[in-house]
Amino acid sequence: MYELYILGQLLYADRSAYKLRFILENILGANRKVSFGVLYPLLEKMETAGTLMIIEDLDWHGKKKIHVTAAGRDRFLELMREPVKHNAHMDDIYLFKLNSLNLVDNNLAKKIMMDFREKKQAQRDRYTENISRLTLNHADAPFFKSALQANKLQVVLANTYLDYVDMIESELE
Repeated sequence: MYELYILGQLLYADRSAYKLRFILENILGANRKVSFGVLYPLLEKMETAGTLMIIEDLDWHGKKKIHVTAAGRDRFLELMREPVKHNAHMDDIYLFKLNSLNLVDNNLAKKIMMDFREKKQAQRDRYTENISRLTLNHADAPFFKSALQANKLQVVLANTYLDYVDMIESELE
């Protein structure tokens, strides 16, 4: 998951590991921390795979400069084209993809947005159906109120994501 983010960030500019971590934590949100114990092994693995180079650079005040290679650009495009699996990291992966749309051609950008929109619409529809079923079958149950609130929250979150995709689409046009 972080491979896509790292390659996308390096396509904008060379970065240090510290800067990659800082940007990643800001993209993921205030409650998400990324340890160097996770980041450094991934960077070493990517360097071994030839998708990036870690360079000693005296101009960077002792920090190592990380630079994407041509193979890294190809890998980035491959990851951008890959379908996103429905799992716990789906929203994060789409967040990385949506933040990198200007690095791919317009057709791929539109496909990514369409795929994300379809997943969020389906998610919203599932929670809306859950609300109907809960109301119809469990209105007297002790868990009804909390289950209803949780499902309503999920509908609002899906709608927020859909509004966000609309905003991105209008910015790309």
